[in-house]
Amino acid sequence: MLTIINSFFLNLCILFTLFTISFLPFRNHPRLTPKSPLKGRILLGVQTGVVALILLANALPLEGILIDLRSIPISLAVLFGGWVSGAVAGIIFLIGRFFMITDGEYVGFYLAVLTMTSLVVPTSLLRLKLDNTRNTLLVFTTISVGVFGSALYYALPLELLYPILFVYTIMAYVGACAAYRLLHELRRHFENVQHQQQLARTDALTGIANRRLLNEAMANLNVEAKEYALILVDIDHFKRVNDTYGHDVGDDVLRELGMLLVAESEERHLVGRFGGEEFLIIMPNANRDEVTRLAESIREKVSTFPFETSAGTLHITVSLGACHSNDIEVDSVLKHADEALYHAKESGRNRFILAS
Repeated sequence: MLTIINSFFLNLCILFTLFTISFLPFRNHPRLTPKSPLKGRILLGVQTGVVALILLANALPLEGILIDLRSIPISLAVLFGGWVSGAVAGIIFLIGRFFMITDGEYVGFYLAVLTMTSLVVPTSLLRLKLDNTRNTLLVFTTISVGVFGSALYYALPLELLYPILFVYTIMAYVGACAAYRLLHELRRHFENVQHQQQLARTDALTGIANRRLLNEAMANLNVEAKEYALILVDIDHFKRVNDTYGHDVGDDVLRELGMLLVAESEERHLVGRFGGEEFLIIMPNANRDEVTRLAESIREKVSTFPFETSAGTLHITVSLGACHSNDIEVDSVLKHADEALYHAKESGRNRFILAS
């Protein structure tokens, strides 16, 4: 009895360790579902199939069959990836099981084919109707206990069947619940880390990139882009808005301007709040004509845009200064853009100047 418990406990330890290790490379990827891209579901099937094979390599050999907790990774494959992941995992497991046949003993392999088919098919059908929850996994575990219990009844004498089936049932339910909780907690932990990283790079008021993220992006420009441009955008007479209507209204203007700049810019551009009422647009792989078109488009759009605030509709203008890189350092590009912005302010505001 102690040998049986030790064998299953070893399987559980291997299972948790492998799940943790295999999860890490995909911690930043979206959660897998039966509707996820096919490549991801196949990869999940490969992973879980390999985990099942490693469990098989550490299985308890009795009467020509190998007893292990292979049902847990296979059930999890179906739970997260649907029938595709389950089928891939099952096939990989059976291929490995075939090469483990010794002395012409095919009984164990035939039982493995039968039990794997009897597990994957009904769980895949049920997954079409059931959600990705722990209760669904418990239903799958109940099926696996029935399937493997039937196989054990066929292959083992009764004096071995009862203790093994008893321990297997307990370990299967405990292992399934613990594995599900482990994956759930890992996913929640890394999503929380991602959220904190996003907050660290996002301006709290406008929801766009903050100064830190802008600086990181500019530091990589000389390496990633042959040519690029920086556009500084500054609200004209913003202090007058704050003094007249209050800082809450000023915040409304900043938020709406941030969204407008993002809407006017392309996806490859990075728009962020550079400080106060000043915004920065980073344009990788952009020529001078593109810079002029975008800046003038923003200037014209802002001048006619109705900014809805808590004090009513306001109209503002912005001044813009930009510099296009011709193999010069980003610090110099930013300095020239700032000088161009200064000249735009000095020459009457609501203007765009591109540094020469």
